[in-house]
Amino acid sequence: MNDEKIFGYIRDCFTAGYTLPQFCIDNNLKKVLFVAEDFSKSEMLWEIYVQFCFEKRFKFQTDFGMVLGDKAEKIHRNPGTIFDELTVNPIANYNPQDYDRIFFLTTKRLNVNSDKIIYLEELVNKFILAAYVEIPFLTFLKSRPKVRLFLMNFPIMIENQHITENEKQILQENIPLATYAERLRNDTDGTVKTPYDFLGYTKQELIDLLTLTGSKTNSDGSTTLIDNDNPLIHVENGQRFVPNQPKIFKNKIYFLGGCSHLGVGAPYDKTIPSYIQKLINEKNLPYRVENISQFFTYRYQDIFYNLQKLQLKDGDMVFVFFDNMTSDKIPKFDLSGIFERPHNYGEVYVNTSHVNELGYKAMAEQMFAVLHSNNFFENVKFEYPDPPPAPHRYGIPQENFSSLGSFSQNKELEEYKHKLRAKRFQVGAIVMNGNPFTLGHEYLVEYASKKVKKLYVFVVEEDQSEFKFDDRFKLVQAGVKKFSNVEVLPSGKFIISQKTFSGYFNKENLQDVQVDSSKDVEIFAREIAPSLGITIRFVGEEPEDSVTRQYNETMRNIFPQYNIEFSEIPRREVNGEVISAKKVREALREKDFDTIKKFVPKTTLKFLRDNFSAE
Repeated sequence: MNDEKIFGYIRDCFTAGYTLPQFCIDNNLKKVLFVAEDFSKSEMLWEIYVQFCFEKRFKFQTDFGMVLGDKAEKIHRNPGTIFDELTVNPIANYNPQDYDRIFFLTTKRLNVNSDKIIYLEELVNKFILAAYVEIPFLTFLKSRPKVRLFLMNFPIMIENQHITENEKQILQENIPLATYAERLRNDTDGTVKTPYDFLGYTKQELIDLLTLTGSKTNSDGSTTLIDNDNPLIHVENGQRFVPNQPKIFKNKIYFLGGCSHLGVGAPYDKTIPSYIQKLINEKNLPYRVENISQFFTYRYQDIFYNLQKLQLKDGDMVFVFFDNMTSDKIPKFDLSGIFERPHNYGEVYVNTSHVNELGYKAMAEQMFAVLHSNNFFENVKFEYPDPPPAPHRYGIPQENFSSLGSFSQNKELEEYKHKLRAKRFQVGAIVMNGNPFTLGHEYLVEYASKKVKKLYVFVVEEDQSEFKFDDRFKLVQAGVKKFSNVEVLPSGKFIISQKTFSGYFNKENLQDVQVDSSKDVEIFAREIAPSLGITIRFVGEEPEDSVTRQYNETMRNIFPQYNIEFSEIPRREVNGEVISAKKVREALREKDFDTIKKFVPKTTLKFLRDNFSAE
């Protein structure tokens, strides 16, 4: 990595608000020397100089030197700038022992002896650790004390006396995964060998696994995987699919990171998250694993973007892989030595920092063993330290941020907002097929309308029922007209549709099958409810239909994660018999309007007589 690329990473941290004066304050450095290799690095020297000139919180002694050159140089800026020039002296003018630290702004190792030197690569790692790990994660955890977050260290191949001949060659060549894929594309005679050959994939399958899928940039600057229905890749809604996720669970485990968590080079069911889910299921533990990893090559901010989007609840766990960075302030899972030979895992390395599916399996088993043996699946608590003060530039007083500039940290304001939220009126929702609208539906609407200020009734728009959507919609509208706070809406394509919950339209054949309606429920909770301010959803109990009963249970488990209340009420009965649209349809086939009359309101009865009478 060259100097200019590293300067770019440091400038990213400057933009995030973490400056060199802040670094010196955090590390109690009062006298520092910045050294450039030659005069061409003057731009970075000037930026650092300006930071210290503006810093008013702390008094520093800051000097600037240059390795090459035997006379002082002056860096001149454009006329009219606040600071006109910076004088840079030869390094020979300075005694290293006079400084708390010496920062060498170059990746080259120079002929200067001092244990106080911090080279450029070390400096950028310290900056990234502070700006993109410790400060944001500890600040994040401060408001979520019952969420457990871990950093992770993954294995990197090192040479020792036990490595195999194959590993020696991998260590010597260290070929990037993209290069393997490119070689395979250009391989016309089938002679190119890769460390995956013994796993039995075809050439095209291996290219697919090595390249995985593309990414797209979102409006907030984060990146998301592009959906891919390749049977080995399986990316859905921007996430790599984890098979065998339970429908009913207590908490979630999120994997957030780059290529190793994402499972580059392995099928979707042979990634670390997928193996962990399999092991969890074997122990009947109530956890659902989500793989929200992305391609995070040096885009450290993306990890925090995606962390902020999670709807976390107490007891959830998050495992973050962050370029093998760890902090003594955040718990870590250290898998760095798992493949030091001798071991019995076989050939796991693809290059020095990536492994194949055998490696993913071994790491998952090691992780699960630690989690299970130490009762991490129980209520293990961690005491995370308080985050450091939010970094700020140019000596702006911290109180400006806590009382005016950063309202989110103002305790008094938060208490006031809590009182205001208690004044909000509740908005409710019901989703019904209304096939057709019955007295049971009417009873549910009447009950819900009394509990909320505003009630939305969504009628399933998918035309997969005996009664067409237009008829069902009009029957619901007519049936609820007497309730002044009720509005009837079509469900569109994102509430109980073929896209979100296709099993709903095949209930007759799925009564003995475990169905997954989580996609439909997640979309409603995450996307639909906030659009209308919906805070509670009402359903009727389902004693007979297994599919609907499972759907209700999924809502019961997922809605609390989005601060949406779930209200299930007993079904209405007539003469000890539960009202259902299915019974109405059965009676209609027999033209039994006496039975139908017991179960439906007058508006529905009139429609049925007019359209399905004996005549």
